[in-house]
Amino acid sequence: MFWAGFSNNTIRIGDFEFSYIERGSEKTTQSTIVLIHGFSSSKDVWCQMSHGLPRSYHLIALDLPGHGKTTRKHHDNFSIPSQVSKLHQFLHAVGVNKRKFHLAGISMGGHIVGVYAAQHPARVASVIMMCPAGIQAPEHSEFITDVVLNGEKNYLIPDTPEDFQKMLNKVLHREVTIPYFIAKLFADVRRPCKDFYQKVLEDIVHPDHRFLLHHVLDDIHVPSLVLWGVDDKIIHVSSVHVMKEKMKNCQVQLIERCGHAIFLERPWKTAKLVNEFLSSLH
Repeated sequence: MFWAGFSNNTIRIGDFEFSYIERGSEKTTQSTIVLIHGFSSSKDVWCQMSHGLPRSYHLIALDLPGHGKTTRKHHDNFSIPSQVSKLHQFLHAVGVNKRKFHLAGISMGGHIVGVYAAQHPARVASVIMMCPAGIQAPEHSEFITDVVLNGEKNYLIPDTPEDFQKMLNKVLHREVTIPYFIAKLFADVRRPCKDFYQKVLEDIVHPDHRFLLHHVLDDIHVPSLVLWGVDDKIIHVSSVHVMKEKMKNCQVQLIERCGHAIFLERPWKTAKLVNEFLSSLH
């Protein structure tokens, strides 16, 4: 992570150890941005986009419970309320509580930061939700149609090179072909995690919590930015209409020629929109 200006860190909370990366410090920067990754991902995905964020920001990106190098306990509860609680414990432990901070998250991470902002408005300066899960979208995405309605194999939990290639093409706007040996390498790395990721997915889509963000949108009063790839195949972009209607202090920016993984496919555009939003708050 040093190529991106980050340092690697860990912090222990009881018998639970969080892994996180950090750039800058709260003491020497104007404000802190906490970055929350999505389902089956890790903190490292933020490194490219972070190049477009000024050094005046203190950045923290953590591995969520069971992801990356953070402690994995298969019997834990990975529902959104549980992950929001874990995030709160982490932020308190690392001392991001002396002043308000900005929260940014994508997909499952967007769901988490939105709910956190609703529950802890006194701590949050703003919230940035990128293609967030947790919204009852007016239209079905390709993923919902393929996997939920038609019963196809869940390509978001790939265990073969072919599945990994399909997942890549579904999270991006346009199809790309990667060498077979690279797809096999990624599939081999992810295969041992298959049961764990299935457990996480079952917890986050539990009927009691699946649309939690949708239900708390009215409670998000901090300045908010919603970013969405127009060609998102995982979570339908029509979700923005629900968010615009329910949130009173919300900006929405749609990114053309972009799919679900906006920080990978359009990192500089994503960083530019984040910068413009944060600058508008001063």
